[in-house]
Order: sequence, then structure tokens, then C-alpha cells
Amino acid sequence: MARELGIGERLRNAREARGLHLDALERLTHIRAVYLRALEEEQFDRLPGQAYVKGFLRTYAAALGLDPDRLLEAYPIDAERPPIIGAPGVEIPIRPAVPRSKLRRAATYAGLVLAAGLVVVGIVGYIQLREFSRPLPPEIAAPPAKVSGPEPALAPPKVPEPSPPVEQEAERPSPRAPVGGVSVELTATGESWVRVEADGARVFQGLVQEGDVRRWHAERRVTLRVGNAPAVLVRINGEVFEPPPRRQVWERTFEAP
Repeated sequence: MARELGIGERLRNAREARGLHLDALERLTHIRAVYLRALEEEQFDRLPGQAYVKGFLRTYAAALGLDPDRLLEAYPIDAERPPIIGAPGVEIPIRPAVPRSKLRRAATYAGLVLAAGLVVVGIVGYIQLREFSRPLPPEIAAPPAKVSGPEPALAPPKVPEPSPPVEQEAERPSPRAPVGGVSVELTATGESWVRVEADGARVFQGLVQEGDVRRWHAERRVTLRVGNAPAVLVRINGEVFEPPPRRQVWERTFEAP
């Protein structure tokens, strides 16, 4: 019976299968290479804190094209629990009895302080976990847009003359996508993370390198999400569609006419 691979082996095998170095993944995931190596070696105690471990694992898995949820199923539950260190025996001196009223007030005050501390710790832990569990900062996606060519320029207005009015140039119909769905061709001019959904189904997710050419087709719509917008060239039904020139996450949905 084959041995089930651990978290570190899955990450390292996926990275080596794609021929990627830790330095390149550090730029892509914004996680230091020393922490990525610690994840591959399953040395979780080398990370800044246990609150970051799951967030780092989820980001690293997504960058390598792995399923983050399946990978986290293999994360050991015991790793989240701090070790219990037994305290040495302490001899407790006998003190005079304290009145019940003072004991009740002291117990109530201690309970309030403990509850307030737990609330603060819970809020801080939730905020840190949410910030580090996302591989990339969210960006508001542009609304679905149909592929269309530039609008025809109108002829400049004519000065009225006694002669017959000059007919304006007939408007040319805007070019439309060919009947039969949406065809997308992506050419990589650099390294970037890409995710593609065709008619609501994810058909690709992973890294593309300079010179890679990928093509997809859908009957109704194609949603394209790119981690490094200037590193790709997109053609929709043969027409060039230029992403934003800045290095940022870019998402666009193209619909069939």
C-alpha cells in the first residue's frame, strides 16, 4: 500500500514539477522564501506564529495549482495546540480565612477581566488569520462586457450652403464576436498566475511563463483573472484586448454576443 504524502512533500513535488524556485514563488505569493522552505520541511515552529500557518499553506497551495482545502485536511491538529508544561510542585501556605463577601467580589472581578482578555485575543487572532489567508488582495471585478470594436467617428458638421445638403457618411456596423461563443487566446510575456472559468466552470488555474500560449472556448462567457496584468496579451475572438499596464490583479468577464 502506497504511503500517503505529507504536506511538505506535496508542496515540494508540485513546485519541482513546475520547475519553480522559491525566489520566484516569494515574489508571487509575497511570503518569504525561508517560510516557504519551512512549510515544505513541515517545520511549522519556524513561522511567525500558529495563526499564520494555515494562511501560508492556503496561499502556497493555490500558487502551485493545488487544492488548498484538501491540503489543509492533512494539517495535524496537534500542531495547533501549544505543549502543556507541567509546573513543579509548589507548597501553598495556609492563610487566614477571607470573608465570603470579599471572595465573591474578587471572583466576579477576575471573571470579568478574563472574559475581556479572551474577547481581545479572539478579535486579534481572527483579523490576522483573515489577512494572511488570502493570496492576493481583492480587487473589484469589472462588470461583464461584450467585445466590440471602436465606435465609428462621425463626420464633422458642414457649414450650410445654398447647394444641396451633404449626406453624412453612413455608420459602419461595430465588429461583433463570431457566432458560436467566446474564444480566448492568452500569450504570456512574463510570469503570472492565471485562473480561467468557462460558462461557470473552472478550466485552468496556475502559473504561465514567458512564451506560453493558452486557448479556451465557451458558449456563453469566459471569466479571466490574472495576477500580473502587464505580463499577458489577450485576444478575444481574434481581437487584441489590452489589460491595465500596472502590475496588479486584473479580472474581466467576456460574453458571447
